[in-house]
Amino acid sequence: MRINQIQKIMQELDWLIVSNPKSIEYFSGDLYFCGERLLALAIPKEGKATLFINRMFPVNKKSDLDYVQFDDTEDSALILAQYLLEGKVGVDHEFPSGFLLRMTSANWKLKFSLASDLINRCRSIKDEVEQQYMRKSSLINDAVMAKVRGLLKVGVSEVQVQSQLASLFQSEDPEAVSYGGIIAFGANAADPHGVSGDRILREGQSIVIDMGCRYRGYCSDMTRTFFVGDDPMQDIYLTVLAANLAAIEAVKPGVRFCDIDKAARDVITAAGYGEYFTHRTGHGIGLEVHEPLDVSRSNQAIVEPGMCFSIEPGIYIPDKGGVRIEDLVLVTKDGCEVLNHYPKDDEVIL
Repeated sequence: MRINQIQKIMQELDWLIVSNPKSIEYFSGDLYFCGERLLALAIPKEGKATLFINRMFPVNKKSDLDYVQFDDTEDSALILAQYLLEGKVGVDHEFPSGFLLRMTSANWKLKFSLASDLINRCRSIKDEVEQQYMRKSSLINDAVMAKVRGLLKVGVSEVQVQSQLASLFQSEDPEAVSYGGIIAFGANAADPHGVSGDRILREGQSIVIDMGCRYRGYCSDMTRTFFVGDDPMQDIYLTVLAANLAAIEAVKPGVRFCDIDKAARDVITAAGYGEYFTHRTGHGIGLEVHEPLDVSRSNQAIVEPGMCFSIEPGIYIPDKGGVRIEDLVLVTKDGCEVLNHYPKDDEVIL
């Protein structure tokens, strides 16, 4: 359990309230989804943490936690506020404002502040077990990408390809669970988050495949771009590839996330496509597909060993198509390890 880890950096806080189910899983080992009902892990500066959860949901009494349970006839926010008594309370940014406002009204002795940075700091550094799971998850993704490439033939539709992802991941490893993905052809590939539909693949169109799976809870994520027959966007493809490689080369402890973003963005801007690179260069990943910290021009946080995030520059030409190349990198003591091994310099399917 990682609760002691965050207690060491709580500084002036008396309590930390964690409400994100994946963060609760990270600190406790147990995953709960309670919908609109209150779910909160209350971590004191010292001692055991307490999980507040509705009686409707079974709990793992073997966990090293205390439990406060309530039912739908009780005011859960009031119960939590009275339990905390007084002091400085940090909350994550997912904590519902409705609960927070009721707690503020019920107990004026509590002083609330946003403390997501503390949780992000812990979750962003992957330990050895987490790193092994993420390596395995990415290896599975590599193998499935090779199988997906074999499905890309003129006349197939986006949804026909997408519908096979789950079974392909399962056939590769029974523990792998697909979380879907983006299969986008032609003009649809010009939308970074294009939704797969009935579009039929035609020769010369760009094909963006963005997919991943969960292995023992940990996510993989990779994007490759293909063309059938020939590549009419070769200049764009080579530019995105160069940006991907430049950003990976920039990853090492001590650099800022914004500098990694700049390494990719400068390549694309110099090639004349800056206005068509419309998103950040990457995002953190772990128990969730998108986690802090992000690789963007606004993030001045410092890269540390054990962090894992994506490098995924792209160029998107409206009504024509798009190119994105995405890898996951794991920061080492002197650089980074690229977790994806599927080729990215062989984009044309003949």
